[in-house]
Amino acid sequence: MFKLLIVGCLTVLVALGASAFEEHPHFCIETEPLLLSEIDRRIVMPSEKDQQCHIKATTLTLKEKASLVDTLCTDHGSTTVKRDNHHFLRLHNGELSGRGVQAEVCANEADSVLAWVPYHTVLKNYAAELNPKERLTYIAKATNVEREKTELCHFRHTDLVNAVSDNLFTCVVMIFGDNFYGLEDNINVLVELQPLMYQLRNITYLPWRNVTNSYKMHLGDSVLRNPSGERKPIYGSLNYAFVEKILVNMSSVYQDKSLARLPLLFEHRSSVLELDADGVGGLDVAEKAYFGRSMDPRSEVRVQVIGQWVDQHREFGADIYEYYGHGLRRFKQPLLGARLTFVRIDNTEPVFMAPESSNLAKASLFREQKAGQLKEDPSGNFTEWENAQEEADSDGYYGWFVVTSLLLALVVILGIYLVVRTHSRRHKQRQRYEVANTNVAPPA
Repeated sequence: MFKLLIVGCLTVLVALGASAFEEHPHFCIETEPLLLSEIDRRIVMPSEKDQQCHIKATTLTLKEKASLVDTLCTDHGSTTVKRDNHHFLRLHNGELSGRGVQAEVCANEADSVLAWVPYHTVLKNYAAELNPKERLTYIAKATNVEREKTELCHFRHTDLVNAVSDNLFTCVVMIFGDNFYGLEDNINVLVELQPLMYQLRNITYLPWRNVTNSYKMHLGDSVLRNPSGERKPIYGSLNYAFVEKILVNMSSVYQDKSLARLPLLFEHRSSVLELDADGVGGLDVAEKAYFGRSMDPRSEVRVQVIGQWVDQHREFGADIYEYYGHGLRRFKQPLLGARLTFVRIDNTEPVFMAPESSNLAKASLFREQKAGQLKEDPSGNFTEWENAQEEADSDGYYGWFVVTSLLLALVVILGIYLVVRTHSRRHKQRQRYEVANTNVAPPA
């Protein structure tokens, strides 16, 4: 009962960990921006992916980032850029999480994950969350296909919150401010994508290891059978499943102050596990235990397989990746000296039960198998039993034949004994009569 409670709790733990975070179903990240030549105004039927992605963010290329930093952070003789401090939006899992300023882009040289989101998407999904009284400007880019030109520009906060969607909307070019773009052009707003989690990948376990033994639990039952007429070793196996618990020491992971305290994705057994805020997760594991023994001819024995829970304390190194959702991740920094604990089943062993009398040798027809031939029954045990036992059971008259033969032999032996004994008595009486006659005198 205690075993079932532990396994049940770990199963609930895994279920809670799996449902603790879900990626935004209508938010997508594109990592391959379209070229200018591929942007046009033709009416294109939306694909199934476009229908599902109500919010689509397209990451900047390295060339676009270099151009962005050069335009925002370099003195081009324009007082507009130096005086104004334009803003950009921050998105976390497709939701508006805040805003950043132009100076931050210059300070980190656009090292964060920046992306473009179409203006109409920002207007539809995020404008209602902004304060209409603010007087800000936002960074964007405008593409005019006819002029084959794309330029950085900025537009007013009031245009966004007031849902300006006609020719009153203008996107002013950054450097000189002498070009204007309207909504009839392709306008995309600059956003910064924030990581959702950290992925611990390329795990390398260090030599240090400490093991703490815990209690033992019952893993399953099996049967070993030896149908052969000679004593021999018989081997078997048992499939069992359990939940392997993983506990990561969070303080050993977040020892670097530059890391935000985000949930962790842990790479283990060719899977990526989501850990909760305490660094705890679990994984369903299927294993196989092997066992065997030397058995008497035509016998079988029941087996219980038990295993011992152990706590394995390990140190490991890994590569920390920032995970932004929908498969997008970026290398952050290496990790050394982190610690974790595996709670798993180890040291499995069989417990052989005493054979029952009904399991010993039986009077039955048995077809001897070829030497060394092993077959696997549905329970997963390797044995030499085949269909011969069932055939013997179907020919039940054989047992009656043997018993009847033994009874007839006993009757015959008893009859012979009685005949011999009767004949012997008669012979002795005849001898006495003949001896008595020899003692009588002959007549005169």
